[in-house]
Amino acid sequence: MPSEKIRNGALISVIVPVYKVADYLSECVNSLIRQSYQNIEIILIDDGSPDKCGEICEKWAKSDKRIRVIHQKNGGLSKARNTGLDHSKGEYIMFVDGDDYLSETAIESLLDDITTTGSDISVCDYVPFSDSVFANNDYPKKQFTISGNNKYSFLAPSDNYNNYRIVSAVQWNKLFRRSIFDNLRFQENKINEDEFIVAEEFYLADKISYNLSPLYYYRQRKDSIMNSFSINRLDCVDAIDYRIAFFKKHDLDSYIMPLKQLKIDLLANIVSRYYGIIRKNKKYKNILWKYIENNRSDAKELLSGKLRLTTRIKIVLLLKSPRLLYFAKRLTGSQKENN
Repeated sequence: MPSEKIRNGALISVIVPVYKVADYLSECVNSLIRQSYQNIEIILIDDGSPDKCGEICEKWAKSDKRIRVIHQKNGGLSKARNTGLDHSKGEYIMFVDGDDYLSETAIESLLDDITTTGSDISVCDYVPFSDSVFANNDYPKKQFTISGNNKYSFLAPSDNYNNYRIVSAVQWNKLFRRSIFDNLRFQENKINEDEFIVAEEFYLADKISYNLSPLYYYRQRKDSIMNSFSINRLDCVDAIDYRIAFFKKHDLDSYIMPLKQLKIDLLANIVSRYYGIIRKNKKYKNILWKYIENNRSDAKELLSGKLRLTTRIKIVLLLKSPRLLYFAKRLTGSQKENN
């Protein structure tokens, strides 16, 4: 029998953007209604999904009074999350993607972390999986809190970032106090919308708790937004620039150079993976070259410092010949397969 705390504690709003996930949505919703912590509202945002998601949402709403459905024209993930925030009533907010699911104790554990540590955001680890493969997170399940300027150590390469490799820039592995979103909303029409908002979320939190238990199950699909090509993938470069500007504004200079390297790495990785597509489209090529030119000074700044030889070569090729960088990646990949 659930305890009074679990049945009558603070209301938690779980916001689920729904778009083209008909095959997975019921598994997601079922994991929410089966949570050990029961005082939740589940807000399903049907973001104009062209499949049967809308019908599935309505069916679930009839089966559990905690579920509400909002249908809207397709506006993207950020707009769906903003709609959920505007309609939410909970003291705490959690975002869950419609093709993922939660451990049965996820919400209870994250709420306990917040209440026992006095944190404003609680972060958990996750298990990436596909239809055929599950990852094993078998390292020690440490718990800790961070505050002050250390709050940002998971948003840029640092000792914490390198030691734990926990994903902090996403929204779906966190429980937030509602006050974080009193005057904050997601930037719309971005692929990497999480990365544009996370530094501001951390700024508004006095303390952040980390629970390295894998409580969130993150589905990896070949047809997902993050596994398909769009020129908007370059939004990730803009997101890092946005974060750099944030750190400059708040005099957090120690994070800036690591972020510049992360940004140039991301840009080089997009080129080495997708230039075969980009080069066939004149508009894409022009956009890419604009990004390369806009980031040339940061890349040259990195080249003036100490770098591994492979990193140095990658940056030089990015600046001089994206085509060579792309083919060099193809060549080294085929060599690895043959060895």
